[in-house]
Amino acid sequence: MLWATDTELELELKSALQEGKPLSSLAPLLLEALESEDKAKKNTAIRFLQLHPEWPLWENAFKPWLQEKSQWPWELILSWLTPQRLTLSLQDRKLLYETLEKQNTLLTLASLPEWKLIYDSFSDLRQQSLFQIQKRIFEVRDLLFEELRTWKSQRLHEQEIIVLERLKTRFPEDTDIRSELEKFRQNQAIEVLNTKIRKKRSQKIMSLEFADEITQLPEEWEQQLLEYADRHPEQTYDLCIACCFIEDWVTALKLINKAESSSARDWLELDILLKLKRYIDVLQALHVIEQRWSHEGETFFATAYVRAQALYGLGQKEKALEVLESLLASRPLYRQGLELLHIWRGSLS
Repeated sequence: MLWATDTELELELKSALQEGKPLSSLAPLLLEALESEDKAKKNTAIRFLQLHPEWPLWENAFKPWLQEKSQWPWELILSWLTPQRLTLSLQDRKLLYETLEKQNTLLTLASLPEWKLIYDSFSDLRQQSLFQIQKRIFEVRDLLFEELRTWKSQRLHEQEIIVLERLKTRFPEDTDIRSELEKFRQNQAIEVLNTKIRKKRSQKIMSLEFADEITQLPEEWEQQLLEYADRHPEQTYDLCIACCFIEDWVTALKLINKAESSSARDWLELDILLKLKRYIDVLQALHVIEQRWSHEGETFFATAYVRAQALYGLGQKEKALEVLESLLASRPLYRQGLELLHIWRGSLS
């Protein structure tokens, strides 16, 4: 790294050396530079001290300052004290240790292994230093994961992949990060596929029209499914998903009522009721979900979004807009909510 230096101070120090002045006479000049707000002066003083690491020359001038000034560059002083480590007096060793401890910079000793010859506690300091480093690493990881969850909940994929790449770069061997990255890629692939499907459906092409009954299972098949669900309740949820896939919402509702209790089951029932436009039942189901799953982070936002749709379906359009606008005030980047609000406002204008 290139350090900016102070030319005037450099010339002053050089002149003093050429005139044969003792190094100790330069201590006041160096201390003044170290206390200066001018970074160039500080850098010049530090570089000079690096070239002249003779502790006995600076001891008398620096001791009082070291005990009071916490901004002293301790990595520097420890590095140029290292050659003198075996000749430091017991008093000097005690002073150095107490000063570092007082200024909460004791762990800087752990960065220079040579100090284990001086202090018996070096191994403990080394362990503490490693622990602090690991702690900071995990704190950075947790903060990035928190940011990732935020972007994911708001469906901001561009920001999500940026954070994932940062996590991958910093923690290349972390299995959780690899798993998150794989999930993201799979979800992106599914979204691209769904976009293509929606686009194809929206094209103005001639299509066959089927009666509603054809999209539902024959009554005999439906009865067999319900009987099977009674015998195998653990498989009922998957059967319900299959009915949703073929858009047989009536049979799906019958099956979901037989499924084992879970968060996924309750949310799927809500989705089915919306598809069937049973808005009163949707509002009742929302009340149950809010009681059962209020501890889950997304429950508040998801229920508000569904409640707005149910109210709109019941003709309470102004109230529905209020609910949706309140949701977006708390989460302004909620993309689905923004799209729905745009559609509703367009229909009211």
